[in-house]
Amino acid sequence: MENGQEEVKTETANNVTTDEVKDEKPVPKAEENSTKEAEKPAEPSSELLEKIKNQVEFYFGDVNMQRDKFLIEQTKLDDGWVPMAIMLNFKMLASMSKDVDIILKALESSDLIEVSEDKKKIRRSLKHPLPVYNEEYRKAQEARTAYVKGFPLNDTNIEKLKNFFNAFEPYENIIMRKYHDKDKKLQFKGSIFVQFKTLDDAKAFMARESVKYGDTELIKKWSADYSVESAKKKEDRRQKRSEMKAKKNDKKEEDEESGVEDDNEKETTLPKGCVIHFTDAPDKCTREDIKERLGELDATIAFVDFKIGDKEGWVRLQGENSAKTVVDKMKEGKVIIREKEVTCRVLEGEEEEKYLAKAKEEIANIRQKYVKGKKRGRNAQRGQRKRRTSDSDSVPAKKAALG
Repeated sequence: MENGQEEVKTETANNVTTDEVKDEKPVPKAEENSTKEAEKPAEPSSELLEKIKNQVEFYFGDVNMQRDKFLIEQTKLDDGWVPMAIMLNFKMLASMSKDVDIILKALESSDLIEVSEDKKKIRRSLKHPLPVYNEEYRKAQEARTAYVKGFPLNDTNIEKLKNFFNAFEPYENIIMRKYHDKDKKLQFKGSIFVQFKTLDDAKAFMARESVKYGDTELIKKWSADYSVESAKKKEDRRQKRSEMKAKKNDKKEEDEESGVEDDNEKETTLPKGCVIHFTDAPDKCTREDIKERLGELDATIAFVDFKIGDKEGWVRLQGENSAKTVVDKMKEGKVIIREKEVTCRVLEGEEEEKYLAKAKEEIANIRQKYVKGKKRGRNAQRGQRKRRTSDSDSVPAKKAALG
């Protein structure tokens, strides 16, 4: 979430030079009064106040307080209170208003947010304690979340989506699904995840016979169903890519006349200190989830030894002692994957030797299958050439008899 802080500069009378004072002219009384009236801020609209309240409630809501590290740390400093000076550093809120009085006015109708007596701080009301963010809570979140697809790829933003979903059941959060294009710019995929406030709200939305965005009929799926389908497709694609990569990395065969070198006789060298073992993997965790999370820690991954449903797995990295470098960046050897804490450690000693020996054997088997396949292909082509040559030089028996 937004956590940048801006330096605030104030001007005092000491900043004004003698020349500037000398050049000032007295303002006529009527003009002075008109200037004050012009500077008087306009009364905020009810729509603006509602938007400000919703935005602040989102910051302190169950969804955001589950992952916003900056705001979580701020709430630990003063019994949950966060200074308004800090809140104005949140870009979305600041874009709506930088006037503290307007923001506090918007929060007067909020049941979730408390305002301090001195009007300088706010916090989540103690009447609404945060939930326990465990696996049970995560599953409850997923149960009331829908995947919705069919929105325009261009000219779609979060404000338009919020306005659209205001016409349906109450929701807690909307996540726009995006990807990086070839220029590393984020692009909208045309699909979102929308988390409703209650399971009944989610069921009511999914039960709607038709939901259209403009003239486009939207595709709706339960988030859990979409995740399973998506994970299976990704796993199939990764498997194909892995097989292709293994073939491409294999040493090219020598000329047919010189024969093919047996790859099993070659020693595959794998670096030491390159294997991370992890446990407590989430139920729907995929290789892509693991790659993405470790990639954030600058891991250069050679292979992920894991499949959906396993509770443990291994990640082989490139480079000597690369595993320790990555694990040292973790907090007590733990990372969050799919909102669950996963424990990681570096394989060492005899345990590492056994795993690397197994990895070398698997690499050798893949190479052997690839080489045998190419041999069979060549032999089949050679046999076809021979048959074609033989057929063209011989005379059919019936024609020979007639001759």
